[in-house]
Amino acid sequence: MREVREDAGEGVPLAEAEIVVSAGRGMKGPEHWGPVEELAAILGAATACSRPVSDIGWRPHHEHVGQTGLTVRPNLYIAIGISGAIQHLAGVNGSKTIVVINKDPEAPFFKAADYGIVGDAFEILPRVIAGAKAFAASR
Repeated sequence: MREVREDAGEGVPLAEAEIVVSAGRGMKGPEHWGPVEELAAILGAATACSRPVSDIGWRPHHEHVGQTGLTVRPNLYIAIGISGAIQHLAGVNGSKTIVVINKDPEAPFFKAADYGIVGDAFEILPRVIAGAKAFAASR
């Protein structure tokens, strides 16, 4: 049985997660967070966010990863629509593998990424979700 904490909502506790799916302002609003949560659910991952996202109230502060938030060290950190400012990188640089999806090819996060996809998250994320579902179904 997995642990569910009231302050973290449903899902995997962020500090203990082996996989983290994180997103930033590139999601353009809290109403677009469904695919992020869907991917996390498929992967058995925790959700996280950048500081600006928690500061403007799109996501709860306990999901904020970075220098002034939580530090995480998952096996896989997926960053969607996060530029990768040094403050955010400070909270994720212990991750074993970092995957970045960002439409800006000059986003600083690509320098820290093991794998990067340059493209619009709203076009890329549905494909990633479909692939994750197919993989999960084949296991």
